[in-house]
Order: sequence, then C-alpha cells, then structure tokens
Amino acid sequence: MSNTIEDLLYSAHVHSKREDLLRYVTSIREANPNTELVDLYQMAYEHVMNA
Repeated sequence: MSNTIEDLLYSAHVHSKREDLLRYVTSIREANPNTELVDLYQMAYEHVMNA
C-alpha cells in the first residue's frame, strides 16, 4: 500500500504524533538528502508509530 505524505501526516496527527514525525523526518533527511521525500516520511512514520 502506497501512502501519501498527507495520509502519513494525518494518521500521525490522529495518534498525537505529528510533531514527532516532523522532527524525525528532519533528522533523517539530513542524513539521507537524496532519498525521495515520501520514502523519508514513510520511514519516519514507521519509526514514530513503533516507538
């Protein structure tokens, strides 16, 4: 299933983890500047929701 950035942000918001998601995206984007943005959001979403 392919989620959009909006879907991931909304789901994180529903679970009160939107700010955590955005912070983590920022940190992994610095380490992976050439990765597609939607992939970064997916990785961050999985990390934040499993934390």
